[in-house]
Amino acid sequence: MSVIIFECKKCGTCCRNLFDDIQGIRKGLLLTAKEVSLFPSEMISPSSAVGTEKRKKIIIYQLNVNTCPRIDNKNECLIYDKRPLMCKAFPYESGSFSTKCTVFSRRKVGQFYCDFAPSEFQIDASEKLNRYVRNRFRKYFIRGIKVWEYDLTTKNWVFKAQHNKYPYVRNAEKL
Repeated sequence: MSVIIFECKKCGTCCRNLFDDIQGIRKGLLLTAKEVSLFPSEMISPSSAVGTEKRKKIIIYQLNVNTCPRIDNKNECLIYDKRPLMCKAFPYESGSFSTKCTVFSRRKVGQFYCDFAPSEFQIDASEKLNRYVRNRFRKYFIRGIKVWEYDLTTKNWVFKAQHNKYPYVRNAEKL
């Protein structure tokens, strides 16, 4: 079986379908603290926050519109060279491919996701985003920390979890 390196068809679907509903919470395109400056402030909302009693520190932000304001009518990104990590990684998301991408949502019979491979660039961008979130969480971690997610539909914070141990420990590594 041959592996096909993913090639973008430049259809623009990914830039015009940013919202995800995850466990009943509407989420937008994730943005690091530096990436929020790429968009108008009214299009930015927090995504995740941590604290012991209240939400004190925002871990990551999100775009609160379903269509990216930086895509033009030719499906070209106006900020391509400095686009967010989430965009650089797309359609590769934490070890799998997004079904939002038309390459994967319109599969031919007999063609499997394992036939495709992300580029090193996409894997690197995905890993950088994951490291960013883990490092921000680690920076503010204390025993009993609580995690909230911001729901774009209700415009309310939703309590997600409380952690007494740092959850991202690998290979018996300790804080």
